[in-house]
Amino acid sequence: MLIQQTIEYTIVGAGLVSAQMIKTWRAHMKFYAILITIIIIIIYVIVSCRYYILSYLKYFAKKLKYRKDVSDSLKIDTKTRKLTNSTIDSGIELLAEQLKKINYTYKGEFLVPDDLRRKLVYSKFSERSLKELFKLITAHMGITDEGVELKVEYVSNRPRSYAGLYNEGTEEDTTKRITVCVKPDYTYETLMSIFIHECTHYYLLTNGIRLEDRNKNEYLTDIATIYLGFGKYILEGYKESKKLVYLSETLRTSSQHKVGYINYSDAKYIIKRVKQYR
Repeated sequence: MLIQQTIEYTIVGAGLVSAQMIKTWRAHMKFYAILITIIIIIIYVIVSCRYYILSYLKYFAKKLKYRKDVSDSLKIDTKTRKLTNSTIDSGIELLAEQLKKINYTYKGEFLVPDDLRRKLVYSKFSERSLKELFKLITAHMGITDEGVELKVEYVSNRPRSYAGLYNEGTEEDTTKRITVCVKPDYTYETLMSIFIHECTHYYLLTNGIRLEDRNKNEYLTDIATIYLGFGKYILEGYKESKKLVYLSETLRTSSQHKVGYINYSDAKYIIKRVKQYR
């Protein structure tokens, strides 16, 4: 300090600078000294706490990824029901993690025996033939077929709120029930995809795999049908079919139906992707 004052007095005495300039210089030096001190403290804190800072940044990055996945899941085309590929990948990863916890083993692609296929077609998916199919499907999934009631509803082609249902049961009635709606214009593949979807609900809930959001849970169930080995029937059943309806000799229109929550292109993508996780 004494040396600094001596230098300042010498400079002022020599007439090189004014006293006012010395005051300004002092203020600047004080500011820069404080700034340098703050920078040194920040560097010291970063170096000392680098492990905690890196851990926080990783956690924050995961949170951002989760938010991105949630926002992606909201970006669904309501007309085509098209999911983004990143949303599908997130669903597959989530499912793979959950199935790993229950030691799931992939048993290959499921195929319906020819004789059972003929029974299903000729009986229009009777409850008796469905029971036989259900036994094979649950065996392929690795769960029991006992304690589940199967119900078939033969309905018209008019729009309904559901094509199939799975009821877990209540405290009063603990019976689990799978319902399949059979329409005149539903193909064998369409009915198979409906029934497999509801069977997969049963499988996932039995193993405690479920998302709270209903729509997201339905999409996860569709992904699971393919993951568990039913991709062939989902791919064929989820095709949007069109049928000409003649109202008169000159007037005609077309009707179409679509079941499932994913569409045909989604199913193709999922079939390709799940091979990397099994």
